Amino acid sequence: MKFSRLSFAVLLFVFALTFSLSAREDTRIGLVLSIGGLEDESFNDAAYRGVQQLRKEGNCLVDVYEPGNISSIEKGLEHFCQQKPDLICAIGIFANDALRQVAQKYPQQKFILLDSVVTSPNILSILFDEEQGSFYAGAYAALISKTGTVGFLGGMDSPVIASFERGFKNGARFVNSEIKTVSRYVGNDPEAFNMPEVAFKLGLELAGKGADVIFHASGKSGLGLIDASRRANFMVIGVDSDQSRIAPGKVPASMVKRIDLAMIKAIDQYRKGNFTGGIWTLGLQDKGIELSHARFNRSMLTPEIGARLHEVEEFLLYRKP
Repeated sequence: MKFSRLSFAVLLFVFALTFSLSAREDTRIGLVLSIGGLEDESFNDAAYRGVQQLRKEGNCLVDVYEPGNISSIEKGLEHFCQQKPDLICAIGIFANDALRQVAQKYPQQKFILLDSVVTSPNILSILFDEEQGSFYAGAYAALISKTGTVGFLGGMDSPVIASFERGFKNGARFVNSEIKTVSRYVGNDPEAFNMPEVAFKLGLELAGKGADVIFHASGKSGLGLIDASRRANFMVIGVDSDQSRIAPGKVPASMVKRIDLAMIKAIDQYRKGNFTGGIWTLGLQDKGIELSHARFNRSMLTPEIGARLHEVEEFLLYRKP
């Protein structure tokens, strides 16, 4: 009987120790989304796919905060800092000011900033070569255009979105020197990324200028552009996430930023004890961006177009657009 009680006590101790070690192995993460929130079929949803994957793999506890506006981003960061997770992730340029202040206030806390840059020893900033990806999208748009005119719709008129436009135009000209590109922007402030009704009207305007393929970098506003494509004779190249399921047949491809993979890669570095502040830039060669072709439009990806896109990809892998 004494042996039995001792064995039971040992088992309880081993169980408690195992549970304790397992709990310590859990990586606790706080994710502050960008404005627009979930179901934007774009930026935030791409990040949330990373969250789902991390939760599925186990040993990773992820809490998500959806800010209603830019000023709420700092509140979300502060909230997580008080919880003291292992890592706090933020997304996009609108988090810059808040993250800069909060990271200085909590120097021991480690942060990941996706798709923007803040320089601090405790922040890992991860960029995506959007100009490279947009170049690829522009080439594809020019290859499938039947009118010889393609369009670009930007969200906020800003240097970041201008780099999308520049890459798109250069890619289109790379495969067709005679191509014409017409551009519009939704607005001049952050709300431009959340104005689908304005994007709807601008989409019809671009179509009226002859654009039969329109690439957008406009966040949730892009949903209005895709809606307009159902009413007019043009197609849309999506951005950030695969947006083909929003309007099957009208979105033949999307320029995807693998925000999910970037977040998982950074967290993996932390788990290995290799987390350091700095800047990563991910492009085609890192599988950080890709042109995702819709299964609804497979017939458009002919062998000839596929061969030209391969040439474009080879160019981008060895040269900067």
